[in-house]
Amino acid sequence: MIVNDVFYKRQSIATYTIQELSVLIKNGQVTLREVNKLHVRAIKKYILENVLTEQIYFPPMVANVACIGDDKPLEMTIIDGNQRLKAFCQIEEMGCRTAKSDHEEEMKRGYKLLHFVQNTEVAIQLFEGLSKEEADQLFIDLNTKGKKVALSKRIAFDSRKELNKITNSVLRTNRQLKTAGVEIEKRAVVRPTNKKLLSLSDLRQLVAIFLTGKMVYRTVEDRYESYLEPKEYIQLINTWFSELFKLYSPERIGDLQESMLASHPLLASIAYYANKGLEKSSFEERKQELINRMRILQKVDWKSTNPIWKSFKGTARGRFYYLANDKENIHKLVKWLEQQGGE
Repeated sequence: MIVNDVFYKRQSIATYTIQELSVLIKNGQVTLREVNKLHVRAIKKYILENVLTEQIYFPPMVANVACIGDDKPLEMTIIDGNQRLKAFCQIEEMGCRTAKSDHEEEMKRGYKLLHFVQNTEVAIQLFEGLSKEEADQLFIDLNTKGKKVALSKRIAFDSRKELNKITNSVLRTNRQLKTAGVEIEKRAVVRPTNKKLLSLSDLRQLVAIFLTGKMVYRTVEDRYESYLEPKEYIQLINTWFSELFKLYSPERIGDLQESMLASHPLLASIAYYANKGLEKSSFEERKQELINRMRILQKVDWKSTNPIWKSFKGTARGRFYYLANDKENIHKLVKWLEQQGGE
């Protein structure tokens, strides 16, 4: 393979401020590949959301240079990191523009962005004398052979996102949930073989319902308005699980042969039902109303053999019925749950 030859080329690491790189790009001394606009936008969003906390981290970029000498090169072709550089340039442009604003807050924001551009250094791994074919192969390998960080690691280590921190706290401290089972490494729990209650991504989705007050389907929004303290959300979620396990024991709730609560669409519907319309309420009001709503459900037959489940959209496979995980079906489930209390 061509990429094997890459490792016999001379290599070095150099650091540049974002401002230095921006100047080199404007002067045509840095050659960029075609960029993905959506990826550039995501990087800009990441910078703008974290620039005030100064918790911004970028992996080294990779570039091809004609010669590696004592001084850092001023001409290069970027192999990996094109989107990052494009985002940096746009952030600099935004900083220059907003720093001239007549509005004080906008002006301060602009100067903050310019400070970021002028003082943030990024590392570039330099390869000397790669042919176009070698550079192209290296680009492909860097972007296809890397291992994506598992969701469990992102939840455990990403300290910027409140959603992850709260999910991790619930996962770590709720003993009944541990008994019911959370599948950590797999994205989805396959029924009926897997008898754990939910996957880690499912748990994160349930936590997001508590934080946003909205029905979360697949994509969890990073930005939402918080009305309670993190510790209060954790207490609410643990209270909900406590009430849930009164409906069915944690030892058997994840077994689809016994309990329809092993169906994630139903579980998500119950979480939304318990929180619906309460996101702006005080902690004590939310907690009490959540308990009231969950206790109304104690009269429901949650066994998977209950024929009521087939009145909802789903698929029959053998003797098991799998509820459809779509918006229309979940809203129908929530409406049915509300009717159990005569609402």
